[in-house]
Amino acid sequence: MVDIFIILAAVSSLVAFALLGYAALQVVGLVKEVRGEVHTLMGTAQETMTEVKGTARFISDNLVQPVSQAVGFVSAARATARSFTEPLYKRRS
Repeated sequence: MVDIFIILAAVSSLVAFALLGYAALQVVGLVKEVRGEVHTLMGTAQETMTEVKGTARFISDNLVQPVSQAVGFVSAARATARSFTEPLYKRRS
């Protein structure tokens, strides 16, 4: 009776180790698959960053710089006009 119990325990132990090995192989496969997905996502993220940089450069070159230059010109013109006309409008004390 004890011999049968020992044999059943040994067989169940072998089955448990076999299932543990199978689970380890599944984990290794999952890790490989996740690595592949991460590489794909990294490539997509880099492409997106390149697109964003290009868009930001385009907007800066074609919108921000011209508006900034125009605002600077208007500000300089106002300051020049104010410097010529301000003494005329100052109140004398």
